[in-house]
Amino acid sequence: MTDSMRGNNLLVLEGPAVEPLTLAEARAHLRLDGDEEDAVVSACIVAARQACESYTGLSLISQSWQLYLDRWPRGAVLLPRPPVQEVLEVAVMDAEGGRETLDPERYVVDRAAGRPARLVRRGGLSWPRPGRPIGGIEITYRAGYGDSWNDVPAALRQGMLLAVAHFFERREGEAGLPPAIATLWQPYRIMRL
Repeated sequence: MTDSMRGNNLLVLEGPAVEPLTLAEARAHLRLDGDEEDAVVSACIVAARQACESYTGLSLISQSWQLYLDRWPRGAVLLPRPPVQEVLEVAVMDAEGGRETLDPERYVVDRAAGRPARLVRRGGLSWPRPGRPIGGIEITYRAGYGDSWNDVPAALRQGMLLAVAHFFERREGEAGLPPAIATLWQPYRIMRL
């Protein structure tokens, strides 16, 4: 675990508005003609997205996250669940519960250096000290490839189709996913140190 990840919590504020796969394409992949199984297929799509996001560490469709830190790290703040679209707010809590929203001129969001994105303070400026010892720093941001299923890379979506079929055919909950899925998702996986 890196220094910038100690003492933090991540909360999804707003999940994706759509799934990376449509019901029609999942139904076609499963070769289903009727709509009797639509509820099961829809649940499999959600499970496949969650499995993909868990395996890769990514946000597939646009969603809002809030990262809570106890203290500022020595270096940059790593923003989990990339790709980060934008930082909406950086706030620091004081001991009485007051909230100071930081001016965006105090920091830079570095998306170019790799994944995950980094929040870096501008040269010469210091981070304000939180007065609340636990979760005194809140960073709210949007992450995901975009708002539509067609914004998600094809390999991730193909792996999800295989996962949907796996979940659909094994409703009793057979453990593990087929190796072909990991092969498709592996290049996108964020390695944790």
